[in-house]
Amino acid sequence: MKELLETLKSLASKRREISLISIRKFDFEYEQAMDRAVKLRDQYEDMGLKPKDKETIGSMLDALDDVEECEVNLAYLAGLADCLLILDRLQLIQL
Repeated sequence: MKELLETLKSLASKRREISLISIRKFDFEYEQAMDRAVKLRDQYEDMGLKPKDKETIGSMLDALDDVEECEVNLAYLAGLADCLLILDRLQLIQL
């Protein structure tokens, strides 16, 4: 089951990236969130933190990015699974 999940996550990740690139340009909330993130990143860069503090914060942000990417991939897989179940229940495909 673990190997299947890893394979599905890999395939879904590539498909998700393609889908997100094409659809996010129409999402105003995404644009706002990205603008906010860019402003905060610029503020972070200008804070004049000690190198060790900057490294710690950078590591924390990287870890949060990793968690978010896993959550997004799993949510995408869950959505695909839901679509398959709906199609199965509508008897449009057989699982």
